[in-house]
Amino acid sequence: MLIDYAALTHPGRVRKNNEDAYLVNALDGEEPLVSGPLRSRSICKNGLLAAVADGMGGAAAGEVASREGLAAVAVYLFGHWGRLPEAEVSEALLIEALRGAVEEASKAVLRWSDDDRTARGMGSTLTSTMIWNGCAYLAQIGDSRAYLFRRGELVQLTTDQTLVHEMIAAGSLTPEQARVHPQRNMITQALGCPTPIIPVLGKVVLRRGDRLLICSDGLHGEVDDARLQAILAQAFSPRRTLEMMLEEALKNGGRDNITALLLALDDPALLLPGSGETPKVVDPDAADPDAKGSLMGRLGRMLGSR
Repeated sequence: MLIDYAALTHPGRVRKNNEDAYLVNALDGEEPLVSGPLRSRSICKNGLLAAVADGMGGAAAGEVASREGLAAVAVYLFGHWGRLPEAEVSEALLIEALRGAVEEASKAVLRWSDDDRTARGMGSTLTSTMIWNGCAYLAQIGDSRAYLFRRGELVQLTTDQTLVHEMIAAGSLTPEQARVHPQRNMITQALGCPTPIIPVLGKVVLRRGDRLLICSDGLHGEVDDARLQAILAQAFSPRRTLEMMLEEALKNGGRDNITALLLALDDPALLLPGSGETPKVVDPDAADPDAKGSLMGRLGRMLGSR
């Protein structure tokens, strides 16, 4: 698939260190270059990994957590997916590899934290997507987000794993109150947590002309969805679009690190969206009852079928 993309990261106006990181990797065996320069276009036979991580921890530990987490995801996916012969690949294997990559990334961050006393307690969010076979396969830990812009409408694909989101779901907080709540940045899952994490996976079918935005809360916390949508609607290049979003976030305070990835999906192989068709995120396990993590899959293994 032919993809045009851009990325940027900025410390913001308040923080001294930039603990955010991003990664775009074609899973072709090259060493994953975290927050490095990007080639403007790439043909990705085995898919394209795009991810954003927002680190946290004392000293420079947050920078280490986001970097090591992203690198671990890319290395695991190459070993368990990118190296597979084309005749052997399947959606079920991709889902299993993606889930395993997130779990391995959390273990990698935890190992680093255990080995370095100055990094104790460090962690990171992770929002990643694998673009493969005309779909985006999402994996979410924390509160970095993925959005899809299609025909003038912006749809949030991920759900924030935060305390305030749980309060909204329980009816004790409104979305407006959540934006200014003192604990709005308290996440309920992070890479590097000593207890097992549960990656939230999703799948969305892509259409020609889609724009996939992945960003840390330094962007979506400063720039509301309506403004992000308005900027995307101007149809500038991915790079210029991200620069405009960064300018807006800095103008609104820039109180956190700001990182964003934007993928322009204009490949002719993708179908055009139908009239009124909106992006819909589905549980990829639901299509495969034997997939790892699904209810039937877990029951099957308990009974010894796998």
